[in-house]
Amino acid sequence: MTVTRSQGSFCRAPLRSWGMPALLAAALLSCGKPEKDLGLDLLPAEPLGTVAEATPVRAYTRVDTALRTSGLTRQLVGSYLDPQFGSVRVGSVFQLRLSVNNIGAGQDNAGLVADSIVLALPFDLSTPPYGGLDPQVFQVFELENALSVDSLYYNDRIPAHDPGGDLVADRGGRIRPDLALRPVVLGDTLVPQLRIRLDAALAERFIAAFGQSAFVDNVAFQEFFRGLYITVDNGPQLPFEQGVLPLNLLSTAAKVTLYYRNTLLDPSTTLALDFPVGQNSVRYTVVEHERSQTLEPGLAEALADTTAPATRTYVQALGGLRTGLRFPGLDPANYAGKVLARAILVAPIDGSFNPDLFPPTQLFVFRRKSAGGDLFLPDQLQGTGSIDGQYNSTDRSYRFNITRYVQGVLNGTMEEKVLELVPGSNGISVARAVLAGPDHPDGGMRLELTFTTY
Repeated sequence: MTVTRSQGSFCRAPLRSWGMPALLAAALLSCGKPEKDLGLDLLPAEPLGTVAEATPVRAYTRVDTALRTSGLTRQLVGSYLDPQFGSVRVGSVFQLRLSVNNIGAGQDNAGLVADSIVLALPFDLSTPPYGGLDPQVFQVFELENALSVDSLYYNDRIPAHDPGGDLVADRGGRIRPDLALRPVVLGDTLVPQLRIRLDAALAERFIAAFGQSAFVDNVAFQEFFRGLYITVDNGPQLPFEQGVLPLNLLSTAAKVTLYYRNTLLDPSTTLALDFPVGQNSVRYTVVEHERSQTLEPGLAEALADTTAPATRTYVQALGGLRTGLRFPGLDPANYAGKVLARAILVAPIDGSFNPDLFPPTQLFVFRRKSAGGDLFLPDQLQGTGSIDGQYNSTDRSYRFNITRYVQGVLNGTMEEKVLELVPGSNGISVARAVLAGPDHPDGGMRLELTFTTY
């Protein structure tokens, strides 16, 4: 019999009669745990030498200012009624362009006959619609004023148009969007898209312009036809009916197509002439928020008194709502002699939400200028990955690493300002969330500070 000693534990085993695997198994089963390891499983998860504290948070909700939506990667159209935020109606404005110059020049256009004219707007399948896919009443209007590539366009700039001049052929008719359907037109299978047949008078107007100055180049054409504004008129809505559809106007499938025949050459063949949107066209998104149509209490009270204790706050994209934050206890005198290791802002979601009206995938946190406008936090200088802000569906919250900002406030190198939470993809989304405020009865927004003690 051989006796071995290891860190105060005693193991006895007949080495001659056991192989190595059996020996290891017996050792694991029979060796006692050293007494000096007792209680390690009771230690907190934080590294040794650190102390966690929380500092008070004050929060409020405010209406966002208008934001630029021109030249972005996605446009939107549609409407829905949100019980907590009210109604949201979104539309898109864009130019058309000539596919070639000098259309119809030098040819005999006497036999041209218009069949139809169709607006095609492909869906942006990289993101789901916000809300449902119920049928909607789409409206399409011709712009009264020209758009300029040298101008910036904001989400509150609804373009001048004739409200009675809806170009949709089936006015008031409902169209059900289908994000999986690939329509087949003239033998070609197209990408999933919203297809709206426009008034025959517009087709005749385009036919009449063949060979004329309006079709010489894009400058002349955009004076002749300044662009389109697509929106919806769904009337009174019930909660969660309809939704906002994402559109990809950068796709070559985004266009107006004139279908016509040349009866002098081949009256049985349908010809197609495209007027694309294109990357060089001016395009932007507009939105109308009607917060008076909220069906649940909370938002009106939050906007009416920004000094009251906040049990919940609100964020909403596309120039909707922001959450403002202050940290009244973040005074250098309160933390004298302590070394900050980490500062994490935690913003939980309040309660449940309809899965079709999902929270933003990310929130950004900014410092607010005294005169208005956003300033980056020093934590953002290393990229959004270091500051985080992604929605965590497991614990239903957003977390922000703002250690550099808090350290700057504590050492006096940075002025403590109001921080604001803003949805990511603000100009190309209508995502929103109700956050559990710092005064939430079940615990809510908080700033967790971790200090080293050595």
